[in-house]
Amino acid sequence: MRWIAGLFVIAHGLVHLAIWLPTPDEKAPFDVGHSPFAGDVRRPASVLAMAAAVILGLGGLGLIGDAFWWIPVTVAGALVSAGLLILTFNRWWLIGLGINAAIIVLSLQQAG
Repeated sequence: MRWIAGLFVIAHGLVHLAIWLPTPDEKAPFDVGHSPFAGDVRRPASVLAMAAAVILGLGGLGLIGDAFWWIPVTVAGALVSAGLLILTFNRWWLIGLGINAAIIVLSLQQAG
């Protein structure tokens, strides 16, 4: 089960790269470089996406390897991801916010 959970966390991180790094498609239903709060945030969103991918990737690897540090790293990655989703918010991101909430809650349950 640890392998599956770790691979899920890694995959969740990689999805950020697939969404925020490619050139935006004009036919897409939303613009991932636009914030309803701050306007054009393409560069900061790309940086946050890369940070979330790296941190979640490390957290997933730590989870697979049962490293003592996997919990705070995974929670930090989910928080960075949630921040990115809030910054570029649209209704499509509700699922991602739910996934981040689940990662945080389940990780913290393992700590207790």
